[in-house]
Amino acid sequence: MPVVPYTNRLEPADDAVIWRYMDLRKFRDLMASEELYFRRADLFTDKSEGLPPEEYARRVLNLNPYDIRDRRDLNHHLGSLAQHRESYYISCWYLFRQETLDMWEQYGHDGVAVCSRYELLKEALDGFLGEAHLGLVQYGTSHIQRAFNALEFITTKQTKYASECEVRAFLTVYDPLASGNRHFDLNSDPHAAPLDLNPRHSWVPDCKRRRINLRSLITDVVISPWAEPDAVEEIDLWVKSKGFPASARSSELTGSTTPTLAEFRQFRHIAGTRVPEPEITDETQASNEELERFQEVLSTLPASRVRYLYRQRWEACRLNPGGIPRLADVQFLERTLRILDAWKRQGIDVG
Repeated sequence: MPVVPYTNRLEPADDAVIWRYMDLRKFRDLMASEELYFRRADLFTDKSEGLPPEEYARRVLNLNPYDIRDRRDLNHHLGSLAQHRESYYISCWYLFRQETLDMWEQYGHDGVAVCSRYELLKEALDGFLGEAHLGLVQYGTSHIQRAFNALEFITTKQTKYASECEVRAFLTVYDPLASGNRHFDLNSDPHAAPLDLNPRHSWVPDCKRRRINLRSLITDVVISPWAEPDAVEEIDLWVKSKGFPASARSSELTGSTTPTLAEFRQFRHIAGTRVPEPEITDETQASNEELERFQEVLSTLPASRVRYLYRQRWEACRLNPGGIPRLADVQFLERTLRILDAWKRQGIDVG
């Protein structure tokens, strides 16, 4: 079936040059199989892939982070999305601007970049089994405003990834027997992610593969500036054996002044270990009315549930960016601890 459009899709010009960086192992696989590889969205290194920032979700859904019922609703929405994203299989391409050692180091240090054009990738996706989508990834959340659906989130990434200028091809393949409830625990409490005690069906694969015509899709093959001589020889052999009219070419960054891979990684390590400035703490205080209402609700719950909420609140404080918890979070944590301490002094088992 043809490529399926989606809301808010952005596309570059048809003749826009796109690259896909890949290590030598993945290049061998592409050449040998002549198949495009699509990775399931929840298996990417970025664990927020396909999920909205919690702050955005709270705002759009009009949820109070300090209300127990709203927290439960938020967990349910996030947990449902975390399962839904398992239906998306992604192939990432770079909208070419210029070569950078950073992209080579992250995605193809010992391999290649296969080059194409946007229109050629779109033609390759036409006729695939299942829904195929293609467009530019957008960064941040300003473009989605008040939207809350999985397709918006699977084509949106955090602003820190904006330098990757990603063109995203992806397939939508639903599991017909998925329950959508794998984020609920044995007490029927929702969590923000599927739980290990509710595994997905074994037939849901980690990836999807789709057959393509290599010579119709790939216009050039560029070799990493750090590829070893035997790897360069192998890459040339693959290109010739597949009948490409031109040989693979070396990266424009290859040269005597190019740092070695070890030197570049050492530089990244030094640059990356600078202690970041802590984010400004949110010093907004919860009102006495909010705290009293919170304490009143907690007092009606069983001790095991209050203990669970205490651990959850503690994690929210501990994992806050910069390590500095919001003042209101600390206030609610303190109220929860007070109740547990009072019950303990009364001889109630609070664990």
